[in-house]
Amino acid sequence: MATISKLSNPSPAASVPARSSSSSLPRVFLGFNTKTSFSKVASSSSRLSLTNTQPWRTSFVVRCSQSSGNGSPIKRTTLHDLYEREGQSPWYDNLCRPVTDLIPLIESGVRGVTSNPAIFQKAISSSNAYNDQFRELVQAGKDIETAYWELVVKDIQDACKLFEPIYDQTDGGDGYVSVEVSPRLADDTQGTVEAAKWLHKVVDRPNVYIKIPATAPCIPSIKEVISLGISVNVTLIFSLTRYEAVIDAYLDGLEASGLSDLSRVTSVASFFVSRVDTLIDKMLEKIGTPEALDLRGKAAVAQAGLAYKLYQKKFSGPRWEALVKKGAKKQRLLWASTSVKNPAYPDTLYVAPLIGPDTVSTMPDQALQAFVDHGSVARTIDSNVSEAEGIYNALEKLGIDWGYVGDQLEVEGVDSFKKSFDSLLDTLQEKANSLKLVSPPIATLTSHHPDVCIKKCAGVIERRQVIMLSVGLLAGAALQHSSSNKDAAAMAAEFTDMPALRGKDYGKTKMRYPDYTETESGLQYKDLRAGNGPLPKMGETVVVDWDGYTIGYYGRIFEARNKTKGGSFEGDDKDFFKFRLGSRQVIPAFEEAVSGMAPGGIRRIIVPPELGYPENDYNKSGPRPTTFSGQRALDFVLRNQGLIDKTLLFDIELLKVIPG
Repeated sequence: MATISKLSNPSPAASVPARSSSSSLPRVFLGFNTKTSFSKVASSSSRLSLTNTQPWRTSFVVRCSQSSGNGSPIKRTTLHDLYEREGQSPWYDNLCRPVTDLIPLIESGVRGVTSNPAIFQKAISSSNAYNDQFRELVQAGKDIETAYWELVVKDIQDACKLFEPIYDQTDGGDGYVSVEVSPRLADDTQGTVEAAKWLHKVVDRPNVYIKIPATAPCIPSIKEVISLGISVNVTLIFSLTRYEAVIDAYLDGLEASGLSDLSRVTSVASFFVSRVDTLIDKMLEKIGTPEALDLRGKAAVAQAGLAYKLYQKKFSGPRWEALVKKGAKKQRLLWASTSVKNPAYPDTLYVAPLIGPDTVSTMPDQALQAFVDHGSVARTIDSNVSEAEGIYNALEKLGIDWGYVGDQLEVEGVDSFKKSFDSLLDTLQEKANSLKLVSPPIATLTSHHPDVCIKKCAGVIERRQVIMLSVGLLAGAALQHSSSNKDAAAMAAEFTDMPALRGKDYGKTKMRYPDYTETESGLQYKDLRAGNGPLPKMGETVVVDWDGYTIGYYGRIFEARNKTKGGSFEGDDKDFFKFRLGSRQVIPAFEEAVSGMAPGGIRRIIVPPELGYPENDYNKSGPRPTTFSGQRALDFVLRNQGLIDKTLLFDIELLKVIPG
């Protein structure tokens, strides 16, 4: 549960560099408790599980930027200054239950929220906060996709209510919450229009933005939806050419609306930033010349600066002035994808250089925390337009095709959202199946944290009860039955903070942990649960289940068998990964670890690069991530030419040994 408390000297989160303050003013600490409290098990059969009412969250540090006249501190942060001094609205790029966790963020200066299919996929598939409503929907005969939208609509409505005071205070200029149409409609012009109309109707809040992707088929959709008086957040914009088409669609829609008062029809254009550098940096590294390498990390901000120049041009002149007379408001530029993907770059790279009036910056936790802790507030977006033009042109001369970059990123973005959407529907279907099968329901516990999932099986302490948090902590999840309390507590106590997971130790590829056993090869391992029976022999086939994490790069998960689908952990051989010992089908560390395990055992291994994937290519040797997002996460680390630590962590459970 979110809390606010004043500390004399708060410590920043591990992923944010420490910053000494020259001011003697007190600070305000906005934190999320990391203690979990769980409600009692209800006797009603409608209860699915024990409820975790306090989610795992990182601490969020904000600074007071001034004091009141009598010397008592005002809860002001750099986010307040960002809006009041420079006219940029800070928004939060995340949404999950309980929605009331947004209240401390609003108090700290956040003025809106964005969501997308990936955000809801994480929130719904991994949290039990949605179980009661979902159960009611299933029992009422709702199909899975209908149930999904009802879950989403409730979150959006609740968030809109929280931001409604900001919307009212700004006369509809701010305080919006965004919800996206189905990503399956990215190539369907009329389907997108109908979906936007439906969402606008069912959410029924004045401060909701309907998100529509900026794909070519959806440009006409934007015009039509705007003409109907529906406010729109246009998303997945990656190029100047497409951005101009988005602006024209907005203007065309206003002109076609026939409304005498246009003041309640607003829009933002979500221009994605960091992903541009991720792709172009790879292209520059392939070119490999000093000039090319010197341009790494500069493309995204340069293009964003030129986008703002285009914004100023398009929202001026006779055409725009005619619309202003009817109350029209500018379609604000919204900077999206603001988290830094390359740890070698400053953690505010996609926020600090893009500050300017009439813009929005939507930030996920990492970027928001970094900017509040040590960001500077000053108008920067148009401070050096000529330099931005020079970088943009220099990249073109090196052979960077901006059209290709925009098209490729758009394809990847749409595909990513589609996969998240489809995965979530699969999750809900499996959850619906389990609800119909379990009677009475077995009381289980799941963390509110997106990466935790517990097997609904009585009396078993699964390895997924102890899962890596995305902020870099290894934490024990919890107790299913009183007879298991001691074992579960002992298992949870095994896991301590691992420095490499914090993201501050990239490049140190030989982190050693004293509670792990190190073999002659350099593999470090710890047995989380001992197995029973003989060890597998060379030539025998082993069946395993596994999780994988980029331990050297923020502890990001790249494989969670069944967990991302939300299913149970039961299945036959075909559902799990299997290989023959001695066949070189897997990386050396994986084979070494499994050869020393007995069936039923669970082993955690820390894999240095030399024992990992050959030639940094997961296609050359198993185990291979089974999801697109997992493949991208692993590939980013393996192929990165910078100072990213390529050390990996695997949790392996040996399920079966097949002789011969």
